[in-house]
Amino acid sequence: RGLQGVGAAAMFATTLPLLGSVYQGRRRSMALGVWGAVSGAAAAVGPVLGGLLTDGPGWRWIFWVNLPVSVAAVWLTLRVVPESRGAAGRRVDWAGTATFAAFAGALTYGAVRAGSHGWAEGGTLASFVLAVAALGAFVAVERRVADPLLDPRLFLRPAFSGVMLGGLAFNAAAFGVMAYTSIWLQTLLGMSPVRGGLVFVWLSLASFVVAAAGGRLLHGVPARLTIGGGLLLIAAGQFCMAFLDAGSSASALVPGLLLVGVGTGLVSPGIAGAALAAVPAERAGMAGGAVNTFRQLGYALGIAVFGTVLTSRMADTLPHDAAHGLAGGAAGALRGVFGEHALRAAFASGLNAA
Repeated sequence: RGLQGVGAAAMFATTLPLLGSVYQGRRRSMALGVWGAVSGAAAAVGPVLGGLLTDGPGWRWIFWVNLPVSVAAVWLTLRVVPESRGAAGRRVDWAGTATFAAFAGALTYGAVRAGSHGWAEGGTLASFVLAVAALGAFVAVERRVADPLLDPRLFLRPAFSGVMLGGLAFNAAAFGVMAYTSIWLQTLLGMSPVRGGLVFVWLSLASFVVAAAGGRLLHGVPARLTIGGGLLLIAAGQFCMAFLDAGSSASALVPGLLLVGVGTGLVSPGIAGAALAAVPAERAGMAGGAVNTFRQLGYALGIAVFGTVLTSRMADTLPHDAAHGLAGGAAGALRGVFGEHALRAAFASGLNAA
């Protein structure tokens, strides 16, 4: 898994600058639209494919299934992607990498720990203090190193800061609650992994269509409209899903998932293009890596924060340990202690709050 993470990071950091170096103008917008559409479709196909594999040959096949995709990607890259190099002699910013990793890890761990121990608990506060200290060290390192991982001066550009904030908010808002929604579908509504994954196809279809069409039709539209409008649609979609109760079924999610999908289709390619446009051409790799890092950080923080909100709301009607067990998928074990209506009502209330 560690090696997969390194590979994913390398791909996330290079796909956007490669597109930026190969395509210009309207063709770049179209390419970014396809990039956003494929990314969104892959994220949505994942749960469905995962359900099919775990129901069929077994969960270990989630690793094997990546191999033919990787082979095809390597072959296509070698065959059709032109070479693109940065300045010679640049060094890896190990100090910046370590301090940023410490910041992101401590911040996420603090948010996760707050869900089980409280925001004022000693270990939670220590994690947040460590995160602040690591962020300060990161900024200090980046201001002094010759080849910074992320040049702090870029944040003096309002467009760059706005794109990073948008990336953080995008993944948190669009996908942070989905993990718990999946648990609700499978453990409370009794859906199989496949059926539970298929519920999210509405989001993926809307995202794919809008992203693919948007690259062609929305070229030249200001990023503040595509990104800002997309985030508002994602917010509206989440709001539509915040009215669940003990008797709700999966169909209650469909209108909200469609809105989130449309918003995702606007934001995903829009935020990629805005990141490239916000920096000089020689900083394209830095901008591409930064926006994807902020997106992944937003996803991790979103899961942690929304999990805290979910369990805190469920603890209003269930004991603390029972609320945490229910959030973690232990509905089956709790059914012998609590009634079905109580469990469904508690989880629905927690999802609404999140």
